[in-house]
Amino acid sequence: MSVVSLSDLTLQQVESAFINSDFFKTKNVNPLLSDTIVANIFFEPSTRTRMSFEMATMRLGAKSILFSGKAGTSLEKDETYIDTLLNIAAMKPNIMVIRCGDDVDLEALKKQTDVPIINAGWGAQGHPSQALLDIATLRSKDKHVAHEKILFVGDIKHSRVVSSHLELASILKYEIAFCGPGAYMPANSKVPVFSSLKDGMAWATTVIFLRFQKERHQPNGETIKTESFQLNKDTLKFLKNDSLFLHPGPVNWGVEMTEDVLKDPRCMILDQVNHGVYVRMALIYLVAKGEL
Repeated sequence: MSVVSLSDLTLQQVESAFINSDFFKTKNVNPLLSDTIVANIFFEPSTRTRMSFEMATMRLGAKSILFSGKAGTSLEKDETYIDTLLNIAAMKPNIMVIRCGDDVDLEALKKQTDVPIINAGWGAQGHPSQALLDIATLRSKDKHVAHEKILFVGDIKHSRVVSSHLELASILKYEIAFCGPGAYMPANSKVPVFSSLKDGMAWATTVIFLRFQKERHQPNGETIKTESFQLNKDTLKFLKNDSLFLHPGPVNWGVEMTEDVLKDPRCMILDQVNHGVYVRMALIYLVAKGEL
């Protein structure tokens, strides 16, 4: 089975991912997937996701083949992304981990190949492992997820992380709200929207700041002011003492937040990165075993 959208998973499967992630974090495991080949295919730039999927593959004893960017590939000869993916699938890796833009249809690809696919970030469509690792981070801090009120701050409109959290929230029953410049809010939002960072943080038990994704904005578009939605030493005082704040990275320092907030004990940014390896180990393991 593929993991393209979290809405395809049951509560039991999501819990299994967390249970396996916790196991991999606390136990040294002998190679479990020595006969497994994982093709890590990254058409878009990535550090945390790519490295953690590669590290997860290796820690499980599987073999990793990396395809990163266009340079040196037939994409430079105008081969399409879908042709590239179908040709890699024809080589029969056991799993394909794919990061791509909206111009690739992973749902359609899933129907064209019998090689399981793990979505490692698909345009603005979704980023399942990021949403799972965010919740794994909260669980590690003894947060009762069903009681969580998670505020997303920033470029909501272009965020694949938000897309996957909306799917995961419907399974785990946590609440979601948005905060940010009006131009970066989705039309007809089905969740509460706060125009003030102070008001949003007063509502939230967890705050996830998002990168303003200039590469997905209209070229020569209007400059949108984002200063009033920045986390810094002044706005940090609006965060509840028992709340946490996260960021999926990369952080645009001086835009979404200032570097001094890293010293705050409620900052979970590096904890997220750490949990990312174990969550991705769980996904690869469960997909390889046919349990997802």
